[in-house]
Amino acid sequence: MRRVLAVTALLLATSSATSAPARGSMPAGIGSDPVTVRLDRSAIDTSLGGRIELTSTVRNATRQPMSGLIAHLNVFSTDPGTYVDPEDWSSHRTQFPAAVPAHGSVALTWPVQAVNSGRLVVYVAVTDVQQHRVTVSMPLELTVSKRQTVDPGGVLPLAVGVPGAVAVVLGLVLLRRRRTA
Repeated sequence: MRRVLAVTALLLATSSATSAPARGSMPAGIGSDPVTVRLDRSAIDTSLGGRIELTSTVRNATRQPMSGLIAHLNVFSTDPGTYVDPEDWSSHRTQFPAAVPAHGSVALTWPVQAVNSGRLVVYVAVTDVQQHRVTVSMPLELTVSKRQTVDPGGVLPLAVGVPGAVAVVLGLVLLRRRRTA
């Protein structure tokens, strides 16, 4: 949990430090951003291969409709020995929402499939193409358990059935030879 909070703090500090402030406005910071993004949950437990759907809400805090936004989903592991390729987790990681009305919001859904086990972090970052300001959601803690199964991929009937059928056929052939001999 500490590692997740540290990474989140680093992401927020980096996005605030590197985003260009709008002309005539204060630098971006928590609570002062014209755009906020929020995930519908803060934690999920699932198993390897599990499919989940996340929803993020992009809110416009200004008096003007806002267009040209880009939302991006990211996934990373808190275990330094685990490599995560976010493209394996979702094939729809970047969305271009329609204009967000003044003081309004837009909901975006993200289909995700767990392909690594362990403790992971999921977040959504939103930027606008005019000012390049980046806003990051709070992290979602994703715990993916290994799936212990006797029948991985549903091959057990085939793995047992084919040799069993061959044994029955051989037994019948041997029985027929004995009767004719």
